[in-house]
This record gives sequence, C-alpha cells and structure tokens, in this order.
Amino acid sequence: MSRFHFFLHNMKKQILIISILSLIISMPIFAKEKKTQKGYLTPEEVHVTISPAAQQKADALYESVRNDYTRGKLTPDAVVNKALYHKVWSPQLAARCLQLVADKNPRAMAELGHLYTFKKTAYLFGDKEAEGVRLMEGAAAAGDKKANDYLGIYWNSQKDYAKALKYFNASAPANIPYALTIMGGMYDDGHGVKKDRPKALEYYRRAAELGDADGAEKYGAALQRQWYGKVNMPDAFVWTYIAGDLGNDFARTNLQLPLRGERFGDDKQTAFVRNSFILTDAWNEKYGHKLENEPIYKEGYAAGLPARTLMADAEDPWSLFYIGSMSYNDEFLNHKDDFIQECYTPLLKSDKLPAPALALVYERMADIYRKGGTANARKADELTRRAAELGSLKAYKIIEKIPD
Repeated sequence: MSRFHFFLHNMKKQILIISILSLIISMPIFAKEKKTQKGYLTPEEVHVTISPAAQQKADALYESVRNDYTRGKLTPDAVVNKALYHKVWSPQLAARCLQLVADKNPRAMAELGHLYTFKKTAYLFGDKEAEGVRLMEGAAAAGDKKANDYLGIYWNSQKDYAKALKYFNASAPANIPYALTIMGGMYDDGHGVKKDRPKALEYYRRAAELGDADGAEKYGAALQRQWYGKVNMPDAFVWTYIAGDLGNDFARTNLQLPLRGERFGDDKQTAFVRNSFILTDAWNEKYGHKLENEPIYKEGYAAGLPARTLMADAEDPWSLFYIGSMSYNDEFLNHKDDFIQECYTPLLKSDKLPAPALALVYERMADIYRKGGTANARKADELTRRAAELGSLKAYKIIEKIPD
C-alpha cells in the first residue's frame, strides 16, 4: 500500500471514529429535541417579531384610536376606517381597533372575522377561526354585503364550494375584487358550478379592472390561451405587467406568461430561465442581441403599444397607468420624470383608477416631488398622505413615522 493510500485509509478511519463519537455525544440532545418538537409552527414562530420601538408605535396608535372613540370623537364606522388604515402595516393593530366596536358594528364584525379566517392573516391570531366565521355570519345577517364575500372566500378555501357559491350569490359578488377572482377560479375548474372558461375570463377581467393583482395575473394568463376565447397577446402582456406592478410576485418575475412556453419550443431553459433576465441590463450583455428581437417584445409590448398610446391620449386610466408605470420602473421605457407626470397627472385629477393602482400613482408622484427636478416637499407630503389612505405601505410608514 502506498504512503498516500495508507494515509487516506487512516484518515477515513479517524473521520469515521470522530463521527460516531459526535453522534453518541449528541444523541441525548437529539432525543430531547425530538421529544419536545410540536410538529407544527405556532403563530409566534411564523410571525416575524417586530422591534420594541415598532411595538411601542403600534400601542400608541391603538391608544389614540381607543381614546378618541371613548371620548366620542370617533363613531364606530370611523373606528373601522382607522382599523383598515392601520391594517396595511399591522393586522394585529387593526384587530385591536376593530375589537373596540365589533359588538355593535356589522362592518367591524365582517373585517375582524376576515382577519381571523383569511389565509394571509389567520395564522397571526391563533385558534380564532370559528369565532371569525361567527362574526362574519353575524355581519352578513345584519346586511353587510362584504361579509358575504368574505364568507364565500373562506368556504372556497375550505373546498365547500356549495357554501361559497351561496354566499357569493348573496353579494353579487361585487364588493371585494378578490371575490371575483375566486369566482373566476370556480368557473375555471368547475368547482360548485359547471365549468365555463369564457365566464371565468369575464370574472378575471372584472377583478383585474377593479385592481385585484391576482385577478389581473389570471386575466393576463387567460388572454393567451384559446380555450378562454380569442387570444390577445398585447392585452395579455398589459395585464400581466399590471399584475406584477400591483404586487403579484408570480407575474412580476415571470413576464413570459403572455408568451406561452411552447412559443420557444420545448426548451424550458429558454422559456423560463432566460426570461428572468429580460428586464435587466444583463440581458444584452449576456445574450448579445436586442430586446426588440425577442418574442416577448414583438408579440406583447410592441404590438400593443400603438393602441395603448391612443387610449392613453384619450385618458383611458389603465393605459395611462401602464405606460407611466413602465417609465417609472425603467422597464421597456426609459425613466423620465416629466413623462411619468404627464401620464399620472390625469389620474390624480380623475380618481378613476381603483385604490391599489391609485395608491401607487400617489406614492410615485410624491417620490418625484420629493427628490425630482421639481422638488416640492409640501406637495410630496400631501401626495404621500393620500397614498397612505389608499393602502400604500411605503407611504403609511412615512406618514406614521414607523420605525424599522
């Protein structure tokens, strides 16, 4: 046996002995961990703990609402409005405010019940699901239509499609855009209703136009597929882009949706990986050819731009938002403050966009006034406050001086 092989052989033996000793030493620890492991995560473990300073701020905001309500400065409806304003930052703070009036206000009952049962917030409140359902049912019985939508959303998540349909039918649904997206999914998959993809498309369209990011993503995806009706690649691109801008991460990182993977053949590397570079400067450096030569540009953006430009000239709100947002984000159009203002200013005057999109418009215009060539701190503060009222978390943190 050579010296090298002899050394390697002894080294393997030593590593094996050390590994066995380490395992023996650590066995009580592992046994203890296994014994105490719950097998699930508590709300406290899931939720990211906020800083003591942020908790103090939350307590102060709650006390402000409570004191104003106790002194008669706020009506129960005004308390609900305050709760929904604070919800953008902290669902727990919103719940504390809602609990002040939940015994006498159907809106508060509906909103609190939704916090207790909705998939994105329920984990924050422990075992409150049954109470949440009771609250929403009480609000629905008292005539609150949003409560019906909330119940429809809840029972759909529980796969009880008959109950979901009953509540959705009781409300239209037309009070919560996300409820329209859920209804579209029911018709898309045939859950509780006969499968009807053109009808699903219509629900997705209504949800998208009311500013639901998930609805816009599904609408953009549906417009590229024949079984929903006529394929419309330019509009598929528009709504996929808007969905991403409104916060749908899937649409934001996968703008290949309007293209369909098969347009690149069976090459998944091309269809899914290369497109992740499409909005970055690295695209041209890495692949050595212009964006204008790519299908996502030719079939989506470029093909639809003339029509959208004409619609923007006629002050169509979504077209103005779409074109202005691409310039603001420096995607497909260069970032130019004067052009962004030209697109966004009519939107501020008309308020024709739904709240999620309008919040972004106010937030971005404030950003331009805060540090652009036409700096105006007073105007920036005014726009920021409006953005916060419409649900912009970034603006809310500025207005309420939320610590990190």
